[in-house]
Amino acid sequence: MSGTTFVYIDYGPSPYIGRELRYSLATLLAEVPAADVVVYTDKPREYEALPVAPQPIGDRLGAWTRDGVYNHRIKPCVLADALGAQSGPCVLMDTDSWIEPGFAATLAAGSAMDRFEQRDPYPELAGFKTRLPHAGEYVYAPETAVMFNSGLIAARDAAPVEDAIALIDALWDAGRRKFNIEQIAVSESFRLHGLVIGETFPAFQHYCRRSLKRYMHWRIDAWMKRAPFAPTRPCIAHPRNAVRAFNWVNRVGRWYA
Repeated sequence: MSGTTFVYIDYGPSPYIGRELRYSLATLLAEVPAADVVVYTDKPREYEALPVAPQPIGDRLGAWTRDGVYNHRIKPCVLADALGAQSGPCVLMDTDSWIEPGFAATLAAGSAMDRFEQRDPYPELAGFKTRLPHAGEYVYAPETAVMFNSGLIAARDAAPVEDAIALIDALWDAGRRKFNIEQIAVSESFRLHGLVIGETFPAFQHYCRRSLKRYMHWRIDAWMKRAPFAPTRPCIAHPRNAVRAFNWVNRVGRWYA
């Protein structure tokens, strides 16, 4: 993993993003002890005590999120910025994640994403065309279109990532404002550039479902209180029945509050 930079994003008022990040980072450092980690954030002082390099977002947040109307656009924008600043491959990871043994091997191909989602994810886009700055003409073709989850995006070169940003903007400006269009944009740009997209699942675990996030936030809060920050193997189990019970109790509590 020498020369690889791992990248996280934390902005906005929610304290849970930073807590998620700490748990994800602890499991990453247990698997890749010498990992170089950069955190793009609007609160850099909160990361000064951690083994990361805080990168202030500054006044770029509006440009990277289309003034907040499409927040997920920040992911390829940050990845492109990191690739321009670093001398090797970069791996952008969502904070609501943890790392299992064998993770490093999943990044060997250089281009990777979380997991495969589906082929032809948006049939209604058939025939959509635009011109990308590096790859040239793009046409959404149902027989070749693919989509991977963007909980993790790994790249060696900024060009396909910059094309993904351009594809997001073209879809947005054409009124094709699909949920998580950054996923189809990155996946299709990688494919158009002839890149094989490696899957990092199950070594990369991404708990994006809201009910599981609530449970994980509760467990991470307890984990943070037990000991100072240190690399750790994944130590928070989430049995289905425990998650259901936790969410049921919290729903009942809200009803009677």
